[in-house]
Amino acid sequence: MSFVSVRTYGIKDGKRAEHLAMMKKFRKIIFDEKKADPKFFEGLISLRLFEQEYGGVAGTYVEMCEFKSMEDMEKMEKRIFEHKEIKELMTEWHKMKDHHTPITQSIWNTVM
Repeated sequence: MSFVSVRTYGIKDGKRAEHLAMMKKFRKIIFDEKKADPKFFEGLISLRLFEQEYGGVAGTYVEMCEFKSMEDMEKMEKRIFEHKEIKELMTEWHKMKDHHTPITQSIWNTVM
């Protein structure tokens, strides 16, 4: 059984292009780290980023990270937030996020 961490957030008007460029840097770091140290993302099954187009708050971003277990998720998140380049990207992200759109995080488990 896998677990999915789902995070939603908004980005300030006029910052979408910067946000997408930042996410491309993040993806490059992930793939570079995976090649250099496959254990860095151990337990991560998939990572997806969506932008909500219709319904709810249009323009909301939805990150979905699937893990083998909750323990794997906790370990990987700890490794990520200790990574120098990712910390820098998180600082950038905090400047871009829309403070009027709530950030949500939930954990889903597989039922079928």
